[in-house]
Amino acid sequence: MKFNGFPFKHFAIAVLAFWGLTACSPPTQTVQEVFYVFGTEVRVEIVDAPQAKAEHAIQGIEATFQQFNQDWHAWEKGGILGNINDAIAARQPITIADSVKRFILKSQTLAAESDYLFDPGIGQLIELWGFHSEDWHGPPPSEETLQAWLKSRPSIRDIYFKGNTLYSRNSNVRLDFGGNAKGLALDLAIESLLHAGIENAIVNIGGDMRIIGSKNPENHQAWRIGIQDPDHPKTALASLQINGDESIVTSGTYQRYFTWKGKRYSHIINPNTGYPADHFISVTVVHPDATTADAAATALMIAGPSGWEKIARQMGITEAFMVDGNRQTYATPTMKKRLHLLDAKNS
Repeated sequence: MKFNGFPFKHFAIAVLAFWGLTACSPPTQTVQEVFYVFGTEVRVEIVDAPQAKAEHAIQGIEATFQQFNQDWHAWEKGGILGNINDAIAARQPITIADSVKRFILKSQTLAAESDYLFDPGIGQLIELWGFHSEDWHGPPPSEETLQAWLKSRPSIRDIYFKGNTLYSRNSNVRLDFGGNAKGLALDLAIESLLHAGIENAIVNIGGDMRIIGSKNPENHQAWRIGIQDPDHPKTALASLQINGDESIVTSGTYQRYFTWKGKRYSHIINPNTGYPADHFISVTVVHPDATTADAAATALMIAGPSGWEKIARQMGITEAFMVDGNRQTYATPTMKKRLHLLDAKNS
């Protein structure tokens, strides 16, 4: 089967939404559509809006996502990102649109705040590990290959601009926004809904969500969200309520990996070592901005138990929940207050 989209096809649903209304809630007009893009299921639910208006808005989101997938695919040719990477490899400048420049600059800021644990400039390293394809099977790259990459250490910090023209100081930079492109897509979708006058909705891309308003505006009923148990994907490990405008994004080492000679290797790779992260197995971040939440979930995953608090502070993350391989849980103080833990050892 030909892979078509970001590498989300085999991701388990990291965040579970409990869609049903409680028995005492009055009925509201709800339009819900499911479509497939980025190699995963996308679910959009709009509440308390005229049906024709809601359907038109969802159609617009689907069209935007299909184009977004083509433009920002990390390794297929012909899109915006493919053209940028080709220009960098050829040591040539390339002129880009304002919106593309803004996203790259925002990603550079997030990378710096994460001490470059989140670094979209490491596409070459991700490719060395075999994650620029649908078939992940190993073997791992050799130590010599990884050391050669680390010696060059391409990074998004090597990108700079003169006006709208992009340059790179390092021709080994390959931009890969798998760490926060889904978040950008969520932000664009919600922006389009708000522009259309829709105030209550949830957009869910393979389990990562941005939510506005209420599940039931008549009684201000919150959306109830379950966080997936990494060991039992069909059940929730914890839950929380969201009412207003928030994103909830989860990264997990259990989502995309291969096993080689009895050892599991995840797709979430530490740019400082060249090897996959292996401390946390799941990180969930709640933040108003989905692009930020997406990047932070990756960075905290790599930071691990000893470094996550520092990185969270630097990235402005006040709500995060982590699970390690022993099912030990970690959470920021703010997250602890709102999280209902169903089964785990608390840190």
